[in-house]
Amino acid sequence: MRPRVGREALDAATAMLRQFRLVHSTAGMWEAADLQWWWRTPRRSDSREQLFWADANGRDVAATLLTEWGGHWGLDAIVVPGAEEALAQIWPAAVALLPDLPEAPEVHIYIVDDDEELLGLASAAGFVVTDDRGASCWMPVDRRPSPERPPSGYRLADRVADASRPHPMVSRNGAQVAERLAATPLYRPELDLCIRDARGASAAYGLFWFDPVTAIGHVEPMRTEDAHQGKGLARCLLAEGLERLAALGAHRIKVNHELSNPAATQLYRGAGFERVSTHTGWVRAGRPRVASGEP
Repeated sequence: MRPRVGREALDAATAMLRQFRLVHSTAGMWEAADLQWWWRTPRRSDSREQLFWADANGRDVAATLLTEWGGHWGLDAIVVPGAEEALAQIWPAAVALLPDLPEAPEVHIYIVDDDEELLGLASAAGFVVTDDRGASCWMPVDRRPSPERPPSGYRLADRVADASRPHPMVSRNGAQVAERLAATPLYRPELDLCIRDARGASAAYGLFWFDPVTAIGHVEPMRTEDAHQGKGLARCLLAEGLERLAALGAHRIKVNHELSNPAATQLYRGAGFERVSTHTGWVRAGRPRVASGEP
């Protein structure tokens, strides 16, 4: 077992996910860019040891990652293809850490619906299935839609041009979001897009990621503010981001989305993405809290 902390853990997990994608073209749920996106805000999990398992050659082949998500923690298991037996070694050690997480939280895990081994391990560890379901969708880059201009009264910008402005994600992700994103190796300011209204306020934003090692483009996140929905801003933003990914050399592009969000389903299907797999959320209840003053 090889513990890693903070950026060292992020970099090691990034390398493992790249190995995974170079072997399997669409399997699994996470890309290296997902972990970079999770780094956008400080978390207590930044200082926790994450567990990695190395093979006989010293190469990391499995990891379990614990990530703080506000009111709960997330547990994720990564296994390099060909090293599936390592999961049975590292999983019990990860589960043993759960009772010691701060504030007795629930622990959530997303599992691809055909991953029988991890489904069995999660069930045996006390996780129960929820109604939270999502899909992983892929598109070859040559199927991307043509870019389109924003509607009248709106303009498209990126963080290259808007570097002096507050980041449009500050309200949901904290004042350090621009700094934290810029510190990750896959972040590119020209792929950090927003559409601004006539007053200059952010009406919609989308963050696109390009991994030059795998030639994969990734979309995470996208959002249109409530007052600006129904005007085609997300469609315009998505098409521009896909065009920029193509220009950088992306061969295929991926997006994950919640199945409970019909607008997202319509947006991504309309752009040419096809569903490849589905995943389901599982949860393990936290330990009972002890009231203040009680033994």
